[in-house]
Amino acid sequence: MRTARLSLVALLALGATAPLSPALASTPRELFQNGNSAYEQGNFEVAVDAYQKILAYGFADPRVLYNLANAYFKQGKLGAAILYYERALRLDPSDQDVRDNLEFARGLIRDRIPETGIPYPVAAVKDLLDTVSVDLLSVLFLCVYFAAAGLVGALPLLTGDLRRRALGYGAAVTGVCVLLVGGAMLYKIQDRTAANAIVMTDRVDVLSGPSADNTVLFTVHEGTRLEVRNRRDGWYQVSLPNAMSGWVPSGSVERV
Repeated sequence: MRTARLSLVALLALGATAPLSPALASTPRELFQNGNSAYEQGNFEVAVDAYQKILAYGFADPRVLYNLANAYFKQGKLGAAILYYERALRLDPSDQDVRDNLEFARGLIRDRIPETGIPYPVAAVKDLLDTVSVDLLSVLFLCVYFAAAGLVGALPLLTGDLRRRALGYGAAVTGVCVLLVGGAMLYKIQDRTAANAIVMTDRVDVLSGPSADNTVLFTVHEGTRLEVRNRRDGWYQVSLPNAMSGWVPSGSVERV
């Protein structure tokens, strides 16, 4: 289990002298220092309060979210810890510390839900894409797109069959790369915008309909990740990776 990060680099990016509001009495840098100090002293409740106040400024920094998740984990609040690890990972999917801690925390969840089998090549590509950010894929897509466009545009300017054929092959290869990177970027966008939620209570019954008098289909426990499919009058329709689905009170889960 990796511990909280104590560097102030995150807060330098956030702005150490952010303007104060009546509800916020300290700068993000001061709060980060206070949170880190409290964490080192084992006062995790104070650390959580400090990191939450940083988020109240409107900043969403993965390092603050990571420290907050660690503080929640130390308090034994598995659902909150997993929630903030997930949020940190969405902002920085390349962060191995977050990924390792999230995996460790998931190993403590009471529910063991089998997922639909994925062929190895597909699973390997998915694992690779999970570590790459949308921003990086966007830059890569633009590079290969303009490279392909440049090669196609240069074709009419060349003379000689050999040169035109070589340039044509190059354009075809970069065109395939455009499709592959574009598909990867689409996958990442869909994954990032997917409506997922984490169970925040010790346990919650999943019902057959959006009211308390419906039949209990199954029960899930704190930290379990659910996919949100619909919402109605304070209820979420959710599903598990094994396709089991039902309705839970919206107050028992929190959206990632």
